[in-house]
Amino acid sequence: MRRTRNRLSAVLLVAGLMVGAAGGGATARESLAQPVKRRTVATPTSTKKVTIVDFAFSPKRITISKGTRVRWANTGAVGHSSTSTSGKWDSGTIAAGDSFSRVFKKAGTFLYHCKIHATMKGRITVT
Repeated sequence: MRRTRNRLSAVLLVAGLMVGAAGGGATARESLAQPVKRRTVATPTSTKKVTIVDFAFSPKRITISKGTRVRWANTGAVGHSSTSTSGKWDSGTIAAGDSFSRVFKKAGTFLYHCKIHATMKGRITVT
C-alpha cells in the first residue's frame, strides 16, 4: 500500500510539473510546439567604404541611411584612427592594410577625426 501511494505521488508530481511547465492546461507536446522567442540582431543594410590614404579620409563627407555599416580601410603606409569627436567610438590605431567598421543605427550628424593626425577630419550624416 505504501509503495502504491509513493508511486502515485510521484506520478502526480510529474504530471503537475508538466502542466505547470506547459503553461496551464496545455500538454507537454503542445508546449514543445510553441515557438521560442529569440532576440534578433539586426544586420547592416549596406556598407559604405571610407579610404584612409595620404593623411586624409576619402570621401571626407558621406550621407548614409540608418543601419549602414561604415568601413574605414587604411590603404596608407602609417597608422591612423577613426575617432568620434563626441566620444561615440574610437577605432584605436588602424594599421596600414587593416580596417575598422561601425554600424550607424541612429539618425544624426557624426563628426570624426584621426587622433594621431589632428588635421584629418570627416563627417557622416545618417538619415
